[in-house]
Amino acid sequence: MGKSRCFMDISIGGDLEGRIIIELYDDVVPKTAANFRSLCTGEKGLGPNTSGKGCSPWLTLAPTLTALSFSSPPLASLILMGNMLCLEGLPKGMGVVRSVEHVTTTEEHACPSQDVVIHDCGEIPEGEDDGICNFFNDGDVYPDWPIDLNESPVELSWWMETVDSVKASGRDVKMKQDYKMALRKYRKALPYLDICWEKDGIDQETSTALRKTKSQIFTNSAACKLKFGDAKGALLDTEFAMREEDNNVKALFRQGQAYVALNNIDAAAESLEKALQFEPTNAGLKKEYAAVMKKIAIRDNEEKKQYPKMFG
Repeated sequence: MGKSRCFMDISIGGDLEGRIIIELYDDVVPKTAANFRSLCTGEKGLGPNTSGKGCSPWLTLAPTLTALSFSSPPLASLILMGNMLCLEGLPKGMGVVRSVEHVTTTEEHACPSQDVVIHDCGEIPEGEDDGICNFFNDGDVYPDWPIDLNESPVELSWWMETVDSVKASGRDVKMKQDYKMALRKYRKALPYLDICWEKDGIDQETSTALRKTKSQIFTNSAACKLKFGDAKGALLDTEFAMREEDNNVKALFRQGQAYVALNNIDAAAESLEKALQFEPTNAGLKKEYAAVMKKIAIRDNEEKKQYPKMFG
């Protein structure tokens, strides 16, 4: 009989992040493993919180079970410290744990700045799929992290095709104006792309193609961030994009838009001027540049009106 497997679906800030798969030490600590499994399935219900000495608010109790810590921060701590009482390990989902780990905390109480919640949990019956692939039921059959693949192909072509597929799924949801999911897809494509560099068969042409793809991913990511108001994040992504392809006109365009959102219209004009050097007839660029130059003219006129008052 195989080891028991449980799952936890984690959400961060109200958005579903992914699934953690947990294997239990059934053969070493059967009672403790059974307790943990029961907490995941909820089959024994909820017991009272005694609030007694030594009880923490993140302890979840079942009526006939020993208290076990059952929230994502303690779980992450157990995993990262290696002090697991009943967990055999996390065969899949370590990327989700890392995402939890990177949630910033408030200065006052050192609490997560976003809610980190176990959205769903349970047991995976023996022989059934773990649900890591196509987790969002959107046709994207690749796990969010390459480490969660059942097999890791050696062929460079497989990894490049996977990057293109994930990138295309990001484009599809972006066209549906689901910008958060699109951003997730673009973020997902990057670790797959990074592994391409580890494979044999990369010549100059392939290297150029990979760098161009990476630049496009960051450019698209910047566009998504602009849509939900993260101008600083968008600006950073455009910088990453131009490290890989300095003549990326779309990245320069998004950079100009990010600077406008940050009220740095002089920098916006500079970015758009660079973009126009590559595509002087681009109607969208010309329109954006004209709008920025109009803002600059209005500002300069307002400043001129103030000069007599300053020296009068």
